[in-house]
Amino acid sequence: MNINTICLILLVIAAYLNIYLSFNKNKQNKKTKLPISSKEWREKVEDENFKSWVSNREKLKEKRKVDFSN
Repeated sequence: MNINTICLILLVIAAYLNIYLSFNKNKQNKKTKLPISSKEWREKVEDENFKSWVSNREKLKEKRKVDFSN
């Protein structure tokens, strides 16, 4: 084997190693991505709390009506 063949083999190994490391870096970035942003999560929680508050308020109004009628 002459020196050109050895350099070519090392160059090919370096190229494959670079592709492999780039692929793993992209794969790790995708794993850490959250399925929902914090802003969307906060809006969802606030919406659930508001719906719960409204339903409880309606129940209390109905209960007051029943108490006053008796």
